[in-house]
Amino acid sequence: MNFTHTTGATGKFYYIENLPAGCAFLDYDNDGWLDIFLVQSGPSDPPSQVKDRPHCALYHNNGDGSFTDVTAGSGLDRDLGYGYGIAVGDYDNDGYDDLFLTTYGHNFLFHNEKGTGKFTDVTGPMGLGKVHSAGYATSAAFGDYDNDGRLDLYVCYYAPWTWQTDKTCRDRQGRRDYCAPQIYDPDTHRLYHNEGSRFVDVSEKAGITKAKGRGLAVAFLDADGDGRQDIFVANDLTPNMLWHNNGNGTFTETASQAGVAFSEGGALMAGMGIALADYDHSGRESLFVSNFSGMPNTLYKNLDGGLFRDVSVLSGLALPHIPFLAFGCEFLDYDADGWPDLFIANGHVRIYGDPNVTEATYKERKQLFHNAGNGAFTEITDPAQLGDLGVPTVARGLAVGDYDNDGRLDALVNNQNGPAQLFRNADRSGRHWVRFKTIGTKSNRDGLHARFTLTAGGVKQTATVRAGSSYLSASDRRVYFGLGTATTIEKVEIVWPNGGRDLLQNLTPNASYIVTEGRGVTGRQPTVESHARSAAPAQAQ
Repeated sequence: MNFTHTTGATGKFYYIENLPAGCAFLDYDNDGWLDIFLVQSGPSDPPSQVKDRPHCALYHNNGDGSFTDVTAGSGLDRDLGYGYGIAVGDYDNDGYDDLFLTTYGHNFLFHNEKGTGKFTDVTGPMGLGKVHSAGYATSAAFGDYDNDGRLDLYVCYYAPWTWQTDKTCRDRQGRRDYCAPQIYDPDTHRLYHNEGSRFVDVSEKAGITKAKGRGLAVAFLDADGDGRQDIFVANDLTPNMLWHNNGNGTFTETASQAGVAFSEGGALMAGMGIALADYDHSGRESLFVSNFSGMPNTLYKNLDGGLFRDVSVLSGLALPHIPFLAFGCEFLDYDADGWPDLFIANGHVRIYGDPNVTEATYKERKQLFHNAGNGAFTEITDPAQLGDLGVPTVARGLAVGDYDNDGRLDALVNNQNGPAQLFRNADRSGRHWVRFKTIGTKSNRDGLHARFTLTAGGVKQTATVRAGSSYLSASDRRVYFGLGTATTIEKVEIVWPNGGRDLLQNLTPNASYIVTEGRGVTGRQPTVESHARSAAPAQAQ
């Protein structure tokens, strides 16, 4: 890959330069190999003043560890505005990944023309062309909130910022720098219902407009186990939102009651990214939220019944973060021991660092935390293990997925004003693993929200098909389980969004299975032997 993101910064310190941009793993041609999409921003001046904007990029996975830039002629090779985030989902259930791109002032829905590498702009015809507020959209996520088999869409908005309302700010030494977010009012967000032929804005009807927040990340999850998808939003210095799904097309904001609106001490947090996983084998997905320097990253443990507890300090994730400003974040079992670990992409928004945290710098290294299996995490700081994760960058978007199909999860990072990074996981533990690609029939075609309960070696793990996470980015939707030393998989129970169930028994590990709703295993995807591994858990490819 040869991609360098640019914010367009020229010393004017426009606020929109602070936050982009995202990235995605997707398999646009269904060949079983993860392709890559990278969001570009370009000049940050008003559109009328921009004559030549660099394009976003689509890379095809060649299946041999290399990628080919296939942007030219794809329909994505044009000025798409000042790019922010990317969401991936098969909105029309034709079996191919479509793309929703957020850019300042105008979002885009691109229909995948059956894996040919061509994408058609269907934004207007599908009812998504109207600009909301000033058009400052950030993260977005597809999810089926009413279980009707069609993917709906939630779009976060940050603030009603414009070039005319931009402020001039300085640090304590009088130097020009980016303003703090409190300078700008928060905004309402948008929820679109998929009617099949078009998306309909149901934000007001659903109750989404009853709260405002500087939205930066969104994820669908069944927070209370009632079989309906709720929506969690990480907001920047406004309370986080947990939209409880009432089951009748409406939502009630319940973050304060659930314990996820603030920190344990009741402080406002600068929520940036979201990671979800059953990190403690409780059978419930917990929430991790990345935050500003000087604030702890927050781990909200799911206590059941829609209640959460802030265990950031108890888990060991709070203090190691203090010098860092975190954006993209994902749980990933990098060593396949059966316990989800945590990857965090860091990079500051203030050129001169945080005046309240002396160790904070503009460029920052990534962080990798190992899950000890007892509710606690330990940061990996050994340079030999970190490899290129230790190189400081201004990171934003993060996606995870096994791009080389060797049974170890890799990572993709989009850095501001620097090259994108693809990190190959070089774990050599020899532990076993299994992966599942879901195909819905009565449920949505992607199988988003399908819940897996796997038992291997007497150990039970749970995971759901991902529907939104990280920051401005989209990770591989395939469900991955590390199996440790287990050599057989006793059973896998799948509960689909519409309530149907499938039971798989006596599966062989170290394989990537295709499972179809109501039919069980219907195929396999390619895998590669991974016996030749180097010592580090993650290295740049």
